[in-house]
Amino acid sequence: MLLPNVSTKAWEGTNVVAVEAHQDDVELAAMGTLVLLARGGAAITVCSVTNGEKGSADEPLSPYSEVAKTRCDEAAASVGLIGGRFVCLDAEDEFLYDTRELRMALIDVFREARADIVLCPPPSDYQDDHTRAGALAAQAAHMSALPQLRSVHPALEIAPVVYYFDSVGGVDFEPDFWIDISRVIEDKRAAARKHSSQMSSQAAFVGWDLVQCIDALGRFRGLQSGVDYAEAFQQCRKHNRVRAWAEFPR
Repeated sequence: MLLPNVSTKAWEGTNVVAVEAHQDDVELAAMGTLVLLARGGAAITVCSVTNGEKGSADEPLSPYSEVAKTRCDEAAASVGLIGGRFVCLDAEDEFLYDTRELRMALIDVFREARADIVLCPPPSDYQDDHTRAGALAAQAAHMSALPQLRSVHPALEIAPVVYYFDSVGGVDFEPDFWIDISRVIEDKRAAARKHSSQMSSQAAFVGWDLVQCIDALGRFRGLQSGVDYAEAFQQCRKHNRVRAWAEFPR
């Protein structure tokens, strides 16, 4: 599979799972690419590992249960814009750890979706929930193809290929390739706006709302790669989670 060569009608029968630590991480870093893949016929699943209950910087006394429900509802609405499915593993926000239970839960997400491609946060991201979600995804991708690990769904025939999406703000992230999202930037902005609670929470936290962050990083990656807006990715260089490309990228 040649992820950089995204074209229409090229992704029928391909199953993509994007793993995030918190609801809205995928919108910031990879939603443009998911829009392109979905339009090309790919089936999209977005899986948030935590419940996002601490995401209320603008209203810090909000009940955790209410914040978590709001964020999951927003994420489902956002992913629904591209015909995708949203799943939450309900781990505690800001206290994400690698556990047997979470590994098995994520393995079952990959197996149920029959994942061919996994997108996830990079090892260089800015906080532990992000880096641990990425590590969980890379490990669970490998384990999802081990039939001796029994779960609700049958094992995959081959481990999905894994790509890391950009870090928050693009800090300490050296891309291996870029995807031109110029023609779907409005779709990416619309998906982010579905996270209305985070539009205000993010602004209170860093002074920029989600769409401003998307535009700044998208233009920066576009400047690097000769287009208006781009998203950046790295290959996960681990055995059986990396693929040879079908042709030399142009």
